[in-house]
Amino acid sequence: MTLHSADQLLADLEWLLEERESFVLDYPLAGFLIEGWRSNLKRLSDQPEPIVQWMAQAKSHFLGTYFEQLFSFAVQHFADAQVLAEHEQIHVAGKTYGEVDLLVKNRAGMIFQFEIALKFYLERNDLRPHCWIGPNKHDSLVKKQTHARDHQLKVLNVEEGQSWLKSFSNDTAVTPNLMIFGRHFYDLNTDAKSFFEYQKYSGGWIRLKRLFALEHFIDDLSEAMKPYWITPNPINIDIKQINKALHEELSIRFEHDPRPVLFSCARKLNAYENSVFWLFICPDEW
Repeated sequence: MTLHSADQLLADLEWLLEERESFVLDYPLAGFLIEGWRSNLKRLSDQPEPIVQWMAQAKSHFLGTYFEQLFSFAVQHFADAQVLAEHEQIHVAGKTYGEVDLLVKNRAGMIFQFEIALKFYLERNDLRPHCWIGPNKHDSLVKKQTHARDHQLKVLNVEEGQSWLKSFSNDTAVTPNLMIFGRHFYDLNTDAKSFFEYQKYSGGWIRLKRLFALEHFIDDLSEAMKPYWITPNPINIDIKQINKALHEELSIRFEHDPRPVLFSCARKLNAYENSVFWLFICPDEW
């Protein structure tokens, strides 16, 4: 199942292969990629049927499922590594103890357990040192890392995990590899002017009451509907500007739905150039 066009799939794949944005990469994907992978990407762009067919097999349209399917395609077609297993559950005492996202053997014969995630975290300076939290406030970078390292990346250490490994590999030594891809949304509420003058980051967040502080720096806002959160949806024609109409629309919306709203925007670099910028607009109480 996929809602994406071939162009969107290829743009998201390139974003992933280039590892443009991430929080944690124990062993970056670059260390596993084949030489000349960009040539392969160009050939795929000319004939995208393989990725279209592959992504159509995704079990749901949810962003997490979509990204796992995309990552699997990247490893299968662009990595110099043998895929040993994907999404294998480890059972202890008849219950699911954990799941192995991806198990691969690299060109040197080392086995890696990949724990893969795609996250979008907003900066809350008042919560430092654990300042990166999800837009729903229930998720955070520290929670994700702690759970991944203390549990998910240790499921192969238990007897049942070791037994499962031995079923297809003589080597039970596994190197954990936590890979949290995603976008940082920096706090723009205090000094947006300095941020846009001196920083090159591609994401930020602001409370609705401070929205007009951004009108000289970004325009052409397009609401990013999941799963179009990795690269902008090229066919979205509902373009908005920072004005009273948008402020009023979001004010009414937040009365019934307090979830932050994500937009892809055009960041004004100079009189002739723009770049993509991602903006979460949040309720004033967020």
